[in-house]
Amino acid sequence: MKLAKYFILFFLVGFFVHTTNAQDIPKRSTPPRLVNDYTGTLTQDQANAIEQKLVAFDDSTSTQIAVIIVSSLGGYDISEFALKLGREWGVGGKDYNNGVVFLIAIGDRKINISTGYGVEGALPDITAKHIIDEVVKPNFKGNDYYRGVSEGTDAIIKAVKGEYKSARKKDKGSAGGKIIMMVILVILFLSFTSGGNGGGSLMSRGGIGPMILMGGALGGFGGGRGSDSGGGGFGGFGGGSFGGGGASGGW
Repeated sequence: MKLAKYFILFFLVGFFVHTTNAQDIPKRSTPPRLVNDYTGTLTQDQANAIEQKLVAFDDSTSTQIAVIIVSSLGGYDISEFALKLGREWGVGGKDYNNGVVFLIAIGDRKINISTGYGVEGALPDITAKHIIDEVVKPNFKGNDYYRGVSEGTDAIIKAVKGEYKSARKKDKGSAGGKIIMMVILVILFLSFTSGGNGGGSLMSRGGIGPMILMGGALGGFGGGRGSDSGGGGFGGFGGGSFGGGGASGGW
């Protein structure tokens, strides 16, 4: 009899804890949206602008990026909170598991980007961490939450498309580019000053044209942004699954 009482008590406590935790995870909005701000941090126009961009990306690629802004995590670790959101909401398609949860806890000052199984290759943990630290966090520190969310989603889109470059890599690339440009300038200078020697100058032999083209190519590469326009309303989440990939940070 005593054992039965303990069993019932254990069951009731477990049920209460499960129910309390379940209530901490917000329900999907009706009608469904990709931008879900439960804090009023974004104005309606700001939320709509980001929503339109994410809907257009979903329409063109089927990859769903869900932005969720909450006031508090209710005691959860942010990565666990985001993982539960991704699974319970079914962010991404069921066939490709191509969903991303971009979670911001305003009161706790924490950020997480969680990836579905299908986008872990395009958006690995290290890239998610770079986006948080280099794009989102600086804007949030200046209380510019709209810009942080907007530029953060831009960076996620670029990463999924294979176009995102970390600022750390850019710094290394720019240093190498400056060295190459200096070499080209020296060669050009020598070509102008050696025009009187036999065989003609480098310009007359057609050497400058290819160099200028090469210099233009070195300076002209850059990831262009796709159009944010187009697409209708969001049709709903597709039942995607998450395995725990992603990164977290704070500001």
